[in-house]
Amino acid sequence: MEQVQQIFTMDGADGPRSAVSIAIPAGLSAFPDVLPAIRTVADVVLERSHADLGGLGRSVSCGKGCGVCCHHLVMMGEAEALLLCETLARLPEPRRSAVTKRFRAGLARLEEAGLLPEFIRVFRIQAPVGSEVGRLQEAYWRLRIPCPFLEDGACGIYQERPLICRQYAVTTPPEACAAPYEPGTYLEKVLVPIDFAGAAAAFDGALATASRALPHLFCLFRERELRKRVWPKVPAADALSRFFDYAQMCYGRKD
Repeated sequence: MEQVQQIFTMDGADGPRSAVSIAIPAGLSAFPDVLPAIRTVADVVLERSHADLGGLGRSVSCGKGCGVCCHHLVMMGEAEALLLCETLARLPEPRRSAVTKRFRAGLARLEEAGLLPEFIRVFRIQAPVGSEVGRLQEAYWRLRIPCPFLEDGACGIYQERPLICRQYAVTTPPEACAAPYEPGTYLEKVLVPIDFAGAAAAFDGALATASRALPHLFCLFRERELRKRVWPKVPAADALSRFFDYAQMCYGRKD
């Protein structure tokens, strides 16, 4: 797909504007096609928020080689799920087969634990309820299922990792991350200025829709269905402007 460069600016949630040069598709585009550009802008905004912590005497404690957070339940919108399938398809062999095997092993582990039917019910058949999602997040964590892309303690697709992974960071000691649900554990998460992941799960490129998020392990499970979804096609620049306006208005930090 032909790409063109464009300078994109957006107001910070609580600071100056961000300006970044991004590559966007030329002509009409579906929302999955503009997600790489959204990730680029999101990185700039998130990196600035991390840098601002330095002025407060704090710093992000996350680092390569930890990989503890890569055992959490990772949620994403359908557009990002489709991109994850495409990222997997581009991996060279035998790595692609190895990652695919890990996806299947993760689903098998859920089935062995008797949780797969409930995950399907909550994340496929009905709209997720916050309390149910929280309960399943803890149940998933206790199974210690590694992300299929976790390799040698690091993300194997770091440049193409989902938005929710880009947003997650803590300032507390790394050892606290190993016991997030144990009594007495305190995690100080970095408050993101805009929840780009949440906005992406509730936007189709033209307008806001009902949020349609799914666990990362379900991507291959639902790939055929995801590929059948019809996305509105609009000029890429318009899709980006609408998305960032929507994200700031509905998913920006209010404090």
